Amino acid sequence: MLLMVGAMITHVRHGSAAFGLLNLAYLAVAAFVAWGRFGPFPA
Repeated sequence: MLLMVGAMITHVRHGSAAFGLLNLAYLAVAAFVAWGRFGPFPA
């Protein structure tokens, strides 16, 4: 997830905000998967 945060910052700084938003979506998916795997009720 830290890699995605760095990618978002890099894309926004270089002027491609659309890719920054795409990385935000990837970050949300990664957070959801991490919560499902390591959350209060891991499977």
